[in-house]
Amino acid sequence: MTDYVRPSYVELKARIETDLAAVPAVLRGPLAAMWARACHAQHGNLEWIDKQCSPLTCELERLYDWAALYGVDRLGATAATGNVLATGTVGTSLLAETVLRGQNGLDYTVLAAVTLGAGSTPVSARCNTAGSAGNMLAAQTLTLVDPVPGISGTLTVAVGGLTGGAEQETVESWRARVADEWRTMVTRGARSGKPDDYRYWAKSAHPSITTALVQPQTLGLGTVIVRPICNGLLNRLPSPAVLAALSAYLTDIAPATADWSVAAPLVHAVTISIDLLPGYDTVDNRNAITAALSALVLAESSETSLLAMAEIDAAIATVTTQYTRIAPLADIAIGAGEVFVLQPVVWA
Repeated sequence: MTDYVRPSYVELKARIETDLAAVPAVLRGPLAAMWARACHAQHGNLEWIDKQCSPLTCELERLYDWAALYGVDRLGATAATGNVLATGTVGTSLLAETVLRGQNGLDYTVLAAVTLGAGSTPVSARCNTAGSAGNMLAAQTLTLVDPVPGISGTLTVAVGGLTGGAEQETVESWRARVADEWRTMVTRGARSGKPDDYRYWAKSAHPSITTALVQPQTLGLGTVIVRPICNGLLNRLPSPAVLAALSAYLTDIAPATADWSVAAPLVHAVTISIDLLPGYDTVDNRNAITAALSALVLAESSETSLLAMAEIDAAIATVTTQYTRIAPLADIAIGAGEVFVLQPVVWA
């Protein structure tokens, strides 16, 4: 079956003029132009209908319809959560719904009331604005919007940070999940707990998850370790909030008899050393090479990944061939539960 190809207006006009060869020229041109415009619009509608017949090509409005058929909801933006540390007079209460303002300018809400003890008291908080902008690093500060007697106006983000904030799932990522579920339903009928199923469930649990490593039988017969990979996060590693979201999702959807657990991947650092020849060692070339190598490493995300020297050379060669690769000097194989993480490129 060949793809539908919409004829152009010029092609349609030429065909119609040929069909009207017996008509006087003074009428043939205007008639051909009129009919060609009408036919071109009809073909445009046919082209649109053809695209809506598949979740791979349909417009966003139709994609919602396809997704509803297969139960694949688009992942919305998520808010950052975590603990902040409060200090002040022992016995003072900090109430739920108290508003804090981060140094990033965003507001956060205290989720549960706490009573201050000696030293620093952990306080659970969530950003009021969904998205990655709400994530904060440990030791960053927030302030009380309205002062509370007996409590220091400045609170500090606890170890682990405020994490889990992510943007709404992109349309193309959502489209890929809809198509994946479609193929699975057509070929297998349902998801039963195969490694591909856990990868799919991981991507459906949180918008930060790109894919996942799945290790069956590692901890014994019937066990499964799921290690989510987050290409957009630091070192491709999931934050505590992402791991919690995945655990909650698997609790609801994984087979009842499955003995699964969730853990972060292990980092397999990739260090690449390059000597650019004189005249080619420029900032633009360095940046372009780093980007090409980053894309190469991010593409490696399976349990059997192998980073070959030939692949590294090919990535560098997209920018320039005037270089010497100093390291690595052998192909790099992934270990069990590991994910490749590119370190800063070493320029000799």
